[in-house]
Amino acid sequence: MKALVWSRDESIEKVDNLPEPSIRSSELLVRVKAAGVCITDIHMIRGELNFAEPPWILGHEISGVVERTGSDVQGWKPGDRVVVDPVVACGHCKSCLTGKKYWCEEGGELGTTRGSGGYGELIVVKADNLYRMPAAMSFAEGAMMEPLNCTLGAIERVLSLVGANVIVFGSGPAGLLFVQLAKAYGAATVTLIGKEDYRLALGSRLGADVTVCLNSESLETLGDNQYDVAIEASGNPQAVEDCFHFVSRSGTVVLYGLHGSGEKTIDSDRIVGKDLTVVTCISAPLLWDKGLRLVSAGKIDLGSMISHHVSFDQAENVLGQIVGGTLQHYTKAMIHYAGEGEKR
Repeated sequence: MKALVWSRDESIEKVDNLPEPSIRSSELLVRVKAAGVCITDIHMIRGELNFAEPPWILGHEISGVVERTGSDVQGWKPGDRVVVDPVVACGHCKSCLTGKKYWCEEGGELGTTRGSGGYGELIVVKADNLYRMPAAMSFAEGAMMEPLNCTLGAIERVLSLVGANVIVFGSGPAGLLFVQLAKAYGAATVTLIGKEDYRLALGSRLGADVTVCLNSESLETLGDNQYDVAIEASGNPQAVEDCFHFVSRSGTVVLYGLHGSGEKTIDSDRIVGKDLTVVTCISAPLLWDKGLRLVSAGKIDLGSMISHHVSFDQAENVLGQIVGGTLQHYTKAMIHYAGEGEKR
């Protein structure tokens, strides 16, 4: 099979002749149609996050079609269009049975910590990791369901967004999802903070009421505004501090981005003194169906966030540009495999 292999530090190489993976009776083989490039993948390639070591097939944002089913699999057949939940688990430990399979000691995440991911043409999964794609959903949108699932999990932990004033730090894919989710959950206003005008313009189209570009403006333009909910989605240590500054007393801070710097950014006295609630989320196994319904209802626009649709043959070069920080007007890249059909 074809794959894009992280083969050494900061390098992705295209390989055309890897053996096709085999499946057990309880597993399915899925032919990947689209795989999103997550900033986590880029951090791993750069050596900033040590979840796995090369050689490795990255990619945890995945959609495709069922290629083959094991003899014990029921409810799925070849050709079914699917979204893949990349978090694999045993299914019977305490974590799994309480809806937190991401803590399963026997599990992990395809493409990140355990098993080959969507940068390969074929992946092996269990039936419990598949969700049926709505007929109108493209493969690219299907692959975007994974970041939506994680951000949705964080939003669900905020006690109430109805009528809230929300500030979001970071105008990348996560920040743009938070803008849309905050509005879908009833926020009165959403302010988006970022560094690229083109991303902020997209944020406005997706529902942000106010945008601030840090390359040309200062947070001082916000004055003494205080926000009921402050969301950190940039992975920037300064943004963490800004969240705790701008959140109102008794407000909620959502910490989502990872910065990996080791820098201490949280002042516990401020949290206690302002009577704050702090929430996070790394996965939300019980919310995939809800996310699919939100997209089908038109509440969340996933397709507009994808700035680059890349073929398998182009992906090696484009990934190199992303790692090197030279790709222009980049928000989200989606790798497509040959034969993805008319529904991009």
